[in-house]
Parts: sequence; structure tokens; C-alpha cells
Amino acid sequence: MSTSVSEREAVATTTDPFPLPNGSFQLADLPQLTSDYLHSIQVRVTRVTDNLVSPQEGSFSVRVTNGAVRVTGWTLHLTSTNPDVAKIKASGTPLIIFREGGSSSDPVVPSGTTAETMYAFFGGDSTGDEPDSVLEAGEVRDFRFTYKAIAAGNGTFEAHIHGTVDVESLFPRGRGTDGEADVEVKEDSPN
Repeated sequence: MSTSVSEREAVATTTDPFPLPNGSFQLADLPQLTSDYLHSIQVRVTRVTDNLVSPQEGSFSVRVTNGAVRVTGWTLHLTSTNPDVAKIKASGTPLIIFREGGSSSDPVVPSGTTAETMYAFFGGDSTGDEPDSVLEAGEVRDFRFTYKAIAAGNGTFEAHIHGTVDVESLFPRGRGTDGEADVEVKEDSPN
């Protein structure tokens, strides 16, 4: 198994703010800009255990590097491009739950099950348990996943994220700059 060229060469993908046509955008552009941002987050697949024979197990690493905007409700979508060669193994922990699809209502993949594709959901919370379902601006997350060799051949592991750009971080609310002007009130003079 190998990493895919698109993932291995993630340096070509940037997490810097993306250029806007004519330096401006319209509100109707926001869905596409949000999608573009999610695609700009670096996801790298590396350190794939090689030279296995069936039914041995190996592992691969995934590193996610967020850019300048907070992302919530994110999941990691993992795929083996040739499941006849290798399948991803759900090795759940209390903080990583594997599901068949990208919705939290999709069925859980039982620990020990192998599949061509699965989604990793992160069950940590705001009390500090990591990993959680929030990628802060600039945050880097590293994971190690297990796979099972099925038969001789070549394939690729791919990974990308699904998530929601946090509206409050994109459009922060708060107090703006104060404006001020002097005023002078004079005493009323007697008639």
C-alpha cells in the first residue's frame, strides 16, 4: 500500500487564505468558498507499514493541519482504493468511533471489523478530552490507523475531512471601535 499522490504531495495545497476574484465576493459565493477552505486543509497519509502478507496487520498515519478558521463537527473519511489488497480495520477507542457514513446517525462499525471505507468520529469534549470534534485555527492532529492485508497487490490509502466552518469564527461578533465627539452644555442664562 502507498499514500496517494494527492495526499503525499499535500504541500501543493495551502492553508493560507485563498485568493478571491477581483478581491471581493458575494454572499452567494460563501458555500463554494467554504468548500474551497475545507479542501485547503492539509491531510497527509504517511508511514504505511509495508511488505505484509495476508492476514497480517499493519498501520498508517494521518496528519491533519488546519488553516486559519475553526472547523466544527469534523470527521476523517478513510478509504482503501483496493480493498482486495488491504482493508481498513476499525480499532475503536472511547474517543474514536468508526461509522459507515459521514453522519453521526450512521451505523457504528464494530471494533475489529474491516472495510474499504469508514469515517472516524472524535468523541472528546470541551473538558479537554482529545481528540474532539473541533479543529481550532492552526491546530495539527496526528492519528495512527490499522489495516489488514487481504491479498498480494498494490493499493492506496486516502483520507480527507468533512466538517463545518465555524460561523462565529468566520464572522466574529463583538464590540467595534468606539466613535466619540465632544459636547459642551452651557448654563441657561436668566432673562
